[in-house]
Amino acid sequence: MAISSALRRASWAAAAARGLLAARSGWRVHPPQPHPHRAQCSTLLSSLSTPQPGAAADAQLLRVINYEISCARQDCKKRDWAKELGEGFPFEIQDKEGTGRITLTRRDQKERIEVEVFLPSPADSVEQNGEQEDQVDDDNRQGHVTNAAANQYYIPLVVKIHKGAASWLEISCRSYPDELAIESLAFGPRDESVDSSDVEAKINNLPEEFQQAFYSYLKSRAISSDVTNFLHAYMINKECHEYLAWLRKLKGLVKR
Repeated sequence: MAISSALRRASWAAAAARGLLAARSGWRVHPPQPHPHRAQCSTLLSSLSTPQPGAAADAQLLRVINYEISCARQDCKKRDWAKELGEGFPFEIQDKEGTGRITLTRRDQKERIEVEVFLPSPADSVEQNGEQEDQVDDDNRQGHVTNAAANQYYIPLVVKIHKGAASWLEISCRSYPDELAIESLAFGPRDESVDSSDVEAKINNLPEEFQQAFYSYLKSRAISSDVTNFLHAYMINKECHEYLAWLRKLKGLVKR
C-alpha cells in the first residue's frame, strides 16, 4: 500500500512538473524535459504484479524498485537554483534534505519575514467542488480563487511577519499554479488569557475590501506571482528528489 501510494504520488508530481514548468517564470526557471521511459516503467510495474513466494517475491520487489528508481532519476533534475535565480530573488532559501518543507527568509525595514513552504498537495474533487460553490456565492473575488476548481494541486505556504521581538502576523495560503488564495490569518503575541477566536480569522469571513487589502499586503512583501511560480518549480523538483531518496532507502532495506 505504501509503495502504491508513493508511486502514484511521484507519477502525479512528475506530470505536474512537466505541465507547470512549461510556463515562463520570472527567474528563467526552465522545465525538465520529459523522458520516454516513464510509460515503459509503468507498464513494467503493472506486469510484475503476480504474487511470488519467498526469495522470488523479494527479487520481484527489487526489480520494481529498481525500475522506479530508473524512472525517477530521469524525472529528477539537478538544478543550480542560485545560478538560475541570479541576484534578484528577494528571499534566502533554507532547505534541509529529508524534510517536506523549505523556509524563505528576509528582512524588510523593521520586519522579519518567514515563509514556510510545503510539498505539493493534491486538490481532491470534494475540495474543488466546494471551492466552485463558494465562487458561485461570491463572484466578486477578482480572480483570486476563480480557477481553483480546475487545478489539480496546490502548495501550502504560511507567511509569518515578525513585528519586533514578540509581535507577529501569520497568513496561511494555498498557492495554486495560477493563483494565490489566502485561507486564514492570525496575530500575536498570544497568551493563555486571549481566546484564539480573538486573534484568528478565516479570510472568507472578512469583508471583501478587507480581503483584497491582504492580497496587496502580501504582494508588497514580495509574495508575488513570480515568487510563487518559482516555488511551484522548486517544490515539485524537491518532491521528486525526496521520493528518489525514499526509494533508495527502501531498496537498501529490502536487500538486507
